[in-house]
Amino acid sequence: MAGGSLRGRPVTCSGLFVLPRGRVGTPQVDFTLSELRSVCDRLIIVVSHADVEGLLDRFHPDEVLVEPLVEASYLAGVRAGLLSVTDGPAPSAPIIVSGSHVLAPIGPIAPLLDHLADSGAGVFAPYWHNTDVDPRTSNEGLPSRVPYLDFALLSAELLASDGFRDFWHNARSEDDWTDFRVVLGPFTRFLERNGHGITYPLGLTDLQTADPRLYEVHRLVAHGCPCLPLAVFSLDPLLHDLNAIALRSALDLLRDRYPAAYATAIRHVTSAIPMRSFNANADQFEIFPVTAARSDKSEWDFGTVAVFIHAYYPEMIAELSGLAANIPAAHHLFVTTASEQNRQTIEDYLLGVGYATDAVDVRVVEENRGRDMASLFITFRDVILSGRYEVALRLHSKRTPQVSPRVAEEFKTHLFENLVASRGYVSNLLDKMEAEPDLGLVMPPIVHIGFGTLGHSWFNNYPRVRQLADAMDLDVPLDVATPVAPNGTMYWFRTDALRGMFEWPWAWEDYNKEPHHVDGGLAHAQERLIGYCAQAAGYRVLSVMTPQSAARNYAKLEYKMQRLMSHLSSGNIVEQDLNLSRGRASWRGRLYRFSYNTYGWTIRRWPGSRRYLRPVGQLVRKVLSFDART
Repeated sequence: MAGGSLRGRPVTCSGLFVLPRGRVGTPQVDFTLSELRSVCDRLIIVVSHADVEGLLDRFHPDEVLVEPLVEASYLAGVRAGLLSVTDGPAPSAPIIVSGSHVLAPIGPIAPLLDHLADSGAGVFAPYWHNTDVDPRTSNEGLPSRVPYLDFALLSAELLASDGFRDFWHNARSEDDWTDFRVVLGPFTRFLERNGHGITYPLGLTDLQTADPRLYEVHRLVAHGCPCLPLAVFSLDPLLHDLNAIALRSALDLLRDRYPAAYATAIRHVTSAIPMRSFNANADQFEIFPVTAARSDKSEWDFGTVAVFIHAYYPEMIAELSGLAANIPAAHHLFVTTASEQNRQTIEDYLLGVGYATDAVDVRVVEENRGRDMASLFITFRDVILSGRYEVALRLHSKRTPQVSPRVAEEFKTHLFENLVASRGYVSNLLDKMEAEPDLGLVMPPIVHIGFGTLGHSWFNNYPRVRQLADAMDLDVPLDVATPVAPNGTMYWFRTDALRGMFEWPWAWEDYNKEPHHVDGGLAHAQERLIGYCAQAAGYRVLSVMTPQSAARNYAKLEYKMQRLMSHLSSGNIVEQDLNLSRGRASWRGRLYRFSYNTYGWTIRRWPGSRRYLRPVGQLVRKVLSFDART
């Protein structure tokens, strides 16, 4: 079929796609192959193993080549494909070269073909590597700018030129970094010597870093770059920090300009990237003003909001319904409580403050187990699965008796303020959920004032969460140190995002009997499972705060970081991380983790033993914590 246009005139092109076996069927691969098939007269796919050929039939490739080196080298696949294209009559159309390591195209293809034709160049490349400012390459004699062929267009004239086929025939690939130096560098020289120009979607002075494909992604998207390397999503958040990478700006632009590519990026992220890493890399935090952007707005596209309240302490219904009154949208209240007397008291109160009968549903929980978890995922399972509501809010009568009253009050304020601070605040939050339908869970960030949660909030729950995630087929990577979770179990959510939590056949007897509400029990595990359920459904998780809460939390957080980092010899975060990780490898570190895991396993198996083991655990922590808890 016709592949774009040359100023309105049809033009043909070929497509070459490189695909290692491990990426077959991934969102970005399906997206790129569909796009290439829609514009290319001829589609060649180079795979690493012959056994995947049948999985590609739906893209109707004209040729499937097998090159085992593709597992380690993208350019090995490019070489195989280009040798096939140039084996025979001279090509009469340009070829698009791409692979599974990039998200592409992130814009229409036709203008790229026009750009290549108008420039008269041999290669349209998405970006380059500046070898002059990269200390690894500054003394290797490479060209100043070496183009990447990540989603590149090669002209028919270049493909048919003298020496082109010989160059790729003699090229030898090993791995991507070696290929950059011994294949891409010499290929750039070949182009220069033979008068084949290289054109880019932006000017040579528009980018300043050594590797703008990673470090300046926001500028690449802004200037019409046709692809986004997947590596920028999985790059260590510390490297994102050190290089000030603006991934969120790139994604925001992508959402506005090319929604299909953005949706593919999110499907890739939610299926392959640990959530805390992505949330750090893409700045998935938002501070909403407490006054509304549009004070007259009272309706949103998603309709009536469902508010689920667990009022175990019925005297708190006045406060909780008062918080619900900060919702400017139409909403229905679904309330659970512990007894029929409480039910009648709560219902009378809500009707008395003006809620209509059909806007209130108060139910008594079947058993006093599972606290605010069972009362939502079991008692109101039917409401969510009915599909009547798209957006919901979870609140409950929060008390935290295991900590001091002042810390418990701070925790409750942290939750209530950052979820329903004011009608204006909630209006802004609902605007965000309306504008970004891939937001599945909106919650306050992890509580850390008064709590030792930073880096440790799995506590004894990871094994149980891992077990549940596997049983529920939540095929997402769990975070290693600290889960992305609604600590305190209050949050806004899109019902489809958490549908899996309601469909799973939880039973009352699965929860620990009171008062053995311990880490490792089902309720605490569910608290940490919620975010991953949303992720497995393809949704993002966003942390939100009021300006006042953000200021208070930042002040405390910065002081803690300053104090911790001042004990280390280096101010470089990567070196600090390496220094601290050595403590975990010491004998004390290993013994501490063994003791901690044993303690956790014991109280998960026998919850009542916590009463006797807790003093022992505190003693072990004091003895081993000198350099172990680093």
